[in-house]
Order: sequence, then structure tokens, then C-alpha cells
Amino acid sequence: MIKENSLLDNIKTQYDDKHYESYIQAFVPNKKRRLFYCFVKRAFDISASFILLLILLPLFLVIATAIKIESRGPVIFKQRRIGKDGKAFNCYKFRSMKIDTPRDCPTSMLENPEKYKTRIGRILRKLSLDELPQLWCVFIGKMSFIGYRPLVLTEEKCNNMRKKLGVLKMRPGISGFAQVYGRDEVYYKNKAILDAIYVKKASLWLDFKLIIKTIIVVFKRDGNKDNISKRLKK
Repeated sequence: MIKENSLLDNIKTQYDDKHYESYIQAFVPNKKRRLFYCFVKRAFDISASFILLLILLPLFLVIATAIKIESRGPVIFKQRRIGKDGKAFNCYKFRSMKIDTPRDCPTSMLENPEKYKTRIGRILRKLSLDELPQLWCVFIGKMSFIGYRPLVLTEEKCNNMRKKLGVLKMRPGISGFAQVYGRDEVYYKNKAILDAIYVKKASLWLDFKLIIKTIIVVFKRDGNKDNISKRLKK
């Protein structure tokens, strides 16, 4: 069976299927209701997302104008993704791709993603500004600031593994473990396990650390390759 510390130290290692199945069978989720944590987390999500939406409104207008000037199509890209309790919801982003890009397909799975990106889209993605409309998803309760990244419906393998590990009992997030420690470089089964570890250990202090880490990663514009087991208390 994959040991938790071993996985955290080697998040890019792809183990064989038997190891993952044994991990799923042995995984013990946190069944505590954690009402105080959930209340404070939701209160923070509502207040912080509302304030940021107001502050960033001028930036939203600038980005929207730049998108419209460069290419035809909508400013906001809407995509169905899997969220809390396995229910699909509309996830919003600033459109960074051309309108003929295959829908419901993750960018990492496109054969040649660069040919679909617009010039302003490359800048938005590089600075993670394309994610800003998800603040609205946070405000209305479909997402949280910290959680697991919601996947499109076609990513069934990872979604099913998340379901088995109890990940989907929480809201998805704008950022989370996998985004801070590797992003798309993390094998999808390792990503599902990282999500499960987060849900199991979720706390206000852990969320705070991941928010700070997310800000650092965004400014550095890459994933962090540190040994994360040293940063995660039992």
C-alpha cells in the first residue's frame, strides 16, 4: 500500500494500480462534522469574495475589454464541473482560448493547446487571472477559496477516485494541495489522494497556509516542489 508520507515526498511518482486500490481500501476519512470550521470557512468565503469582487471590478472591466478587442466570442467561459456531493455546477473563467477549442476537455489533454490560446489568454493564464471569475462561484457557495480543483465531467477516472475517497463531500476550491504542489504535473491518482488528505486534515490553519502558499506560487508562476510532508502536521 502507498504510505502517506511516501506519496507526499514523491507526488510525481506513478505507482501500480494495486497500490492505489489498497490505499483506497485502507483510507480512513475524517467523519467529524467540524461545524465551527465549516461555519468560519463559509463566512470567510462570503466576506472575502464579496470584497475582492468589488475591489477587482476595474480589473475585470480591463480584462473583459482586452478579450473582446482581440477575439470574437464571450468574455466569460462557462464549463460544467463536478462539485460538492458529486453535483455538476457552472464554473466560470475569463476566456483564454479561441471559440473553436474543443469543449469539456482539460487544456492539458489537448494535442496542441498553444494553438488554441489567445495572446491575452496566455497572459491571463500565466498570471492566473483567468481564474478571477470563480470568486463569484465562491460567493454563491459553489466553491471555496481552498479545496480541490473541480474537474470537468469527462475526467471520470479522477472524479470516481475522489468519490471513493470521500473528497466530494466538501466544496471544490480555487486552489488546494495539488495546485500548490505540482499542478498538472501531478499524476491524476496522486492528485485525488492529495485532495483526500486535504479533506481529512482540513482546518482553518491549513487553509490559511494554503492561501499564503497559493499567493507565493502565483507570483513565482510555477508549482512548488518542496517536500510537503514536512509542512503537513499529523
